[in-house]
Amino acid sequence: MTPTDHESTALADARPGPGKTSDRDAILLLSLFGLAILFTMAGVAARLFHAKERSLGQEWYARGEADLKAGRAPVAIEDFRNALAYARDDPFYRLHLALALAAADRNEEARAHLLNLWERQPGDGTVNLELARLAARQGKTADAVRYFHNAIFGVWPGNPDEARRDVRFELCDFLLARGLKAEAQAALMELATKLPKDADLHVRVADLFLAAADYPHALAEFRQALDVSNRNEQALAGAGEVAFRMGDFRTARRYLDRAVRLNPQKRDAAGLLEITNLVLALDPQARGISARERAARVVRAFGLATARLEACAAKRQEVLRSAEPDPEIRLLSDRAKQIRPKVKERTLARDADLLTQTTDLVFEVEQVCQQKCEPATGGDLALLLLARQRGGAEP
Repeated sequence: MTPTDHESTALADARPGPGKTSDRDAILLLSLFGLAILFTMAGVAARLFHAKERSLGQEWYARGEADLKAGRAPVAIEDFRNALAYARDDPFYRLHLALALAAADRNEEARAHLLNLWERQPGDGTVNLELARLAARQGKTADAVRYFHNAIFGVWPGNPDEARRDVRFELCDFLLARGLKAEAQAALMELATKLPKDADLHVRVADLFLAAADYPHALAEFRQALDVSNRNEQALAGAGEVAFRMGDFRTARRYLDRAVRLNPQKRDAAGLLEITNLVLALDPQARGISARERAARVVRAFGLATARLEACAAKRQEVLRSAEPDPEIRLLSDRAKQIRPKVKERTLARDADLLTQTTDLVFEVEQVCQQKCEPATGGDLALLLLARQRGGAEP
């Protein structure tokens, strides 16, 4: 055999045969298949593990919600901590842990969790609102207002317009509760511009304006409510009360009368209507009445005032256990005795100065008796309101 033949034979022996190649390929495929199965099993196990973690987290969260609603804040705290143990970065669980801590008066811990959330999402409306509420409970007014405003302009899921409106209402309640009427009025002005055509919302804003002593805007909002629903009892009664406080008794009567006609059981409105009618019937300075009617009203007012003065003098002597009347009351009694013979309709109708003098005395008597004796009722209250209106004070 030639050298060339030997080399060919050696090369032929060195090459793998068809059987050897198939065995190696099979082993490789089996190895890859085994690895794929292992990876799949690992992935399934990981998914099952995370699903179990999520399930446990949700279970502890549900327990926390139930405990918090039942007033068991300390137990809820532990529930939410356990929920967080299974989902450490879940902002929802952390928020509710903060709420439970706040409910348990652990305010600084609650604040720490809320600030942690705020640092991640400073524009989150819910987080800012909870920070505002926490600051309010701690008496930190400036911080509370700042966070309320952040919440108003923050990001809200679902219905952001409704959520922001609710925060505005809460801010106004907060400001009024702290006696910050000017700030509340400014906040209410902004709120009023954002209202839809909803009678109940206009009534709610009007009530807040009334609490802030902003009567013109309160009346405007009650009227807006009536534009939407002209038979709204609350709006009618509210408009009547505002007009009453503004001293516009004719307007007050118009609204109050409608409110009582719609609901005769509306006692507050009925009581206010009764006083309003007395004011209008006793007002000696009412427009459009004759001189004779004006005089008749002053005579009636004088009778009411002097009767109250006598009762007040007797009560003061009884309370003070003194035989001598109060000096101021005695002086008023003397003035009333001096003027009494002249207080007749014909005389007063002809003598404008005497009519004014008698009216002044009536108003002075009612104001002094209000300070020194029992609160006025009925016709005396009507005269007191007229006296205050003349003096520029709120009725």
